[in-house]
Amino acid sequence: MKLIIIDDEPIQHFILDRMLGRYFSSEKDGTMHSDSGTVILEFLNKHKNNADELPDIIFLDLHMPIMNGWDFLERFKKIRKDISKSINIYVISSSIDPVDISRSKRYSFVKDYIVKPVTLPMLTKIFGDGLPVKN
Repeated sequence: MKLIIIDDEPIQHFILDRMLGRYFSSEKDGTMHSDSGTVILEFLNKHKNNADELPDIIFLDLHMPIMNGWDFLERFKKIRKDISKSINIYVISSSIDPVDISRSKRYSFVKDYIVKPVTLPMLTKIFGDGLPVKN
């Protein structure tokens, strides 16, 4: 399972990694971290024909400097048809604004909107049987 976390707060990367490592027994194939949606879009374009390099899931923060999550979603929408793998995006935000939640649902590839902090039940809902829970 390949994951990408896009968030301008390094602590959010740390928290998500720790939760995945602590509660789930399957090893991830790799997690890529970035505080820049631009960098991730370049990565996706570069590897668009190599499904093995592409992530299964992207965790995306909305409120970031330079390129916010909304800009990322709009640009991703334009390139996703050229990407050789279906990528699920989960918006993870501190915003509880119903407008943000509703807006995120306009993107068919956004699977859910999660309000920070991320919890174990949320991760279990996302991964289901994909990452067995540790005993």
